[in-house]
Amino acid sequence: MTVNKEDCVEFSIMLADPLLLEKIDKLFACNVGEYINLPQLVVVGDQSSGKSSVLEGLTNLKFPRDSGLCTRFATQIIFRREPSLKLRKVFGSIISTDRNDEKETTSWTISDVETLNESEFEKMMAEVHVAMGLSTSMGDNLPTFSADVLRLEIHGPHENHLSVIDVPGIFKNTTPGLTSKSDIALVRDMVLSYMRNPRSIMLAVVPANVDIATQEIIEMARELDPDGIRTLRILTKPDLVDKGAEERIIELVEGKQESQELGWVVVKNLGQKDLRDPSKSRNEEEEIFRRLTPWNRLSNDNYGIEALRMRLQALLASNVRREFPSVRSEVSRHLKECKRGLEKLGEERESTEQQSKYLLEIVSKFQRITEDALHTNYGSQNAFDEEPSLRLATLVANRNAQFCDEISVRGHDYEFMSHSHDDDSEPQPHPAVPSPASSVRAQVGAANEDEEGKSDDEHSSTPSRKVNGCSEIEDILHDCVPIRSCQTQGILGWIENIYRESRGFEIGTFNSSILSIARNVSRQQ
Repeated sequence: MTVNKEDCVEFSIMLADPLLLEKIDKLFACNVGEYINLPQLVVVGDQSSGKSSVLEGLTNLKFPRDSGLCTRFATQIIFRREPSLKLRKVFGSIISTDRNDEKETTSWTISDVETLNESEFEKMMAEVHVAMGLSTSMGDNLPTFSADVLRLEIHGPHENHLSVIDVPGIFKNTTPGLTSKSDIALVRDMVLSYMRNPRSIMLAVVPANVDIATQEIIEMARELDPDGIRTLRILTKPDLVDKGAEERIIELVEGKQESQELGWVVVKNLGQKDLRDPSKSRNEEEEIFRRLTPWNRLSNDNYGIEALRMRLQALLASNVRREFPSVRSEVSRHLKECKRGLEKLGEERESTEQQSKYLLEIVSKFQRITEDALHTNYGSQNAFDEEPSLRLATLVANRNAQFCDEISVRGHDYEFMSHSHDDDSEPQPHPAVPSPASSVRAQVGAANEDEEGKSDDEHSSTPSRKVNGCSEIEDILHDCVPIRSCQTQGILGWIENIYRESRGFEIGTFNSSILSIARNVSRQQ
């Protein structure tokens, strides 16, 4: 029993399950690719590489050849087999990457189009340019390229399950009035964004009649995929290879020059003259060229659009089958994160009634927290554990205790007795009585001057506030001033001094007016 290549490819696709391919395409249509890397086939190359002709051979669609309608945005082409259909049907839509302009852009669609010839395709592309807001003529000051994606779904009874993404071709030379140097960088970044996806298979299209080693797209692919495990190289224009250089191309395709995991496929597209001749068949011309020497040495796996189509189907099937479990896991994780974020936002509040209800709930919650905070009912709210500063009653009690301690330590000018005083110590002789001309005010002023003359080491102070920056109650607070530490020599000497300066002719007692004098002196200090 023999099994041909087509049977193997069909069996591989069956193993991949077309439903998996459809799920990946639906995720792409939902713009999930902006958040998660999706498995996909990406066609890359420069503007003169023959990308459009390769896609035309794969899709059997007549791509417009007007230079003004060249690929200026990514195009996702999806093939789906539907045996119930008798004819091919084409559906089109735009996937917007700009959330602010999503409604306007995604309003463009086509559906149930049974024929899409070159003129109809050209008309459709012109409509897409307008829908994306792209430049349609020189000097209209509109952007030339867009990050939006054109999605084309092709359903038919004989279509094979396949999905490819065509991105704009990179270029180095600008076109006056159409492209600029900034467009060169923009397109390169766009292409790289698709190539950097670790789940993408890159289809690098290069013409065979140039020095392949110097092609920028090959260098870009080699930098991102040095082992070549996700890069399939496609050689176009083999009929333009110089005489004598064919052997080099054959050796390259056969892997004799450079071994690559996915290798090369040679595709012969119709030339410009053949395109204008309706009698020319692409497949026939490709088969005729295949018979020529040395191209007849190439294996069936490395030559022709049909070989490329089978390779792409097998690559896409195996890639999706391998990556789908991890994609599903990432989608589930992102969905859970989004749901948690939505739950934190609460219910929708579009109407005035909903907004009023939401504000009332906030006020009620604030009131409950305040009441629980004042009554030390901390177990009723998680907020008290998450934010200890909300425990108002405890904070006030602790502040009162702290204030009591501060008053007991710093709330007086003199210690009641000096630290050196001892109950058993001998009384110290009093200083000489000042002359009658001296005044209490003078002595108090001198004492204050002595205190002010002391250094910070000799006389410490503390601010009258422990917390600053209370802007809400600033208007009812006293200014923050330094509070001097109390005198440590004891209050007895001060009382004796007041008595000596205020005594009269009393014997064995003192005049009660001394108390008011002491109070006035204390205020002056």
